Amino acid sequence: MVFTGPQASGKSTIAKSVFFFKNVKNLLLMQIDKRLFGESDIMKLSTKNRLIKEIRSNFLQTFGTTWCMDHDMCMEYYYTDTVYIKICLKNDPVSHNYIWVDLSENLVDFLNKYDDVKLNELTYARNNGSIKKEIDEFFENCEEAIYIPAGRSMMTLFSSQLMFIYSVMNDDQKRSLDYCTQNYLERIMQLKPSFSNSVQTLIKNKIELTDIKINRENLQQCADLMKQILQGEYRNVDGEERLQVAEDRYVKINFASSGQQEAVWILNVVFYYLLNNKKSFFIIEEPESHLFPNAQKLITEFISLAKNGGNKILLTTHSPYILGTINNMLYAGRISKEVDHAVLGKMIHPLKWLDFEKLSAYYVDAGIIQACLDEEFESIHNEVIDGASDEINTEYEKMADLRYDSGMEGK
Repeated sequence: MVFTGPQASGKSTIAKSVFFFKNVKNLLLMQIDKRLFGESDIMKLSTKNRLIKEIRSNFLQTFGTTWCMDHDMCMEYYYTDTVYIKICLKNDPVSHNYIWVDLSENLVDFLNKYDDVKLNELTYARNNGSIKKEIDEFFENCEEAIYIPAGRSMMTLFSSQLMFIYSVMNDDQKRSLDYCTQNYLERIMQLKPSFSNSVQTLIKNKIELTDIKINRENLQQCADLMKQILQGEYRNVDGEERLQVAEDRYVKINFASSGQQEAVWILNVVFYYLLNNKKSFFIIEEPESHLFPNAQKLITEFISLAKNGGNKILLTTHSPYILGTINNMLYAGRISKEVDHAVLGKMIHPLKWLDFEKLSAYYVDAGIIQACLDEEFESIHNEVIDGASDEINTEYEKMADLRYDSGMEGK
């Protein structure tokens, strides 16, 4: 993925950009559905032009107005070595920063073939899932992109009110929300009824009542960490969201701590997709928000479990505790072939071990994205976000030297 211009200025923008491009597959399916339902304004345009129009609309809903963007802003995303989408701004005298969408030649050819398919054939292919499969194979990506934004505690705090407000909003009002927030809200509203029982019951029911293959040990590790992080268990009982602290005691979720409110839907969303064995690309912003350092360590371990089953994770963070925990899991993976597995497994469970070859790490400094991996020690340079510790220690040492020079040392 390549970024130039001010859109490369922050980690949140990068996370949103990945989600934006991953979502193009859904935009394409949406345009095929609109053609099937015979929307008159849609029928006049080719599949390519309908998709470009939808990409522009989704870009504005994700990033906001282009008025504040520099004219040289450019985003380019490669799905494969040859399939890409490029978005730039053109300084148009009428529309000012016009969003220009450029598609790779093979992507254009792929889209054009849908214009020649008869509606009855298209309907059959859409209903039996072959179109989705074809799109997944073309983009070489069958994962569902799951975006979990920062600022979750506020949405959890007003969860019941948000459901009411969202239910009475029309489509134009919903589109006034940024797309990532809208997608997150819709996702958690859909998932809430799934948590009417304990996670242990959910695991048990999945094993006994379905033929879905699950990693029971991985889910049990998730369940144990969820309980430790929340100091209880989330339940949705007749529409009321609770943090169950014991079988006969609970706290309504809007009265829980801000850390619990921040963490609860990271835990629930990841657990749900692992429970249902759905291939996913998790994009999680700032999982450390409002959490005590010990809980930051635990939620990092929890997120690491999401990789099992072929899932992928994009994580943004300000926390040295998050990076430190990742480094420990990397080190466990590194030494696992050299030490006693059983002893190492008691320190860090094998399902949490990380493979350095499958990890990348970057930090953003003054709009420039730089790698921060230590190839020799197979770890992340933790100091890139912990410069404050160096400054604090240096400041303290200077004051200690000042006291020593004044002759006050030892008095």
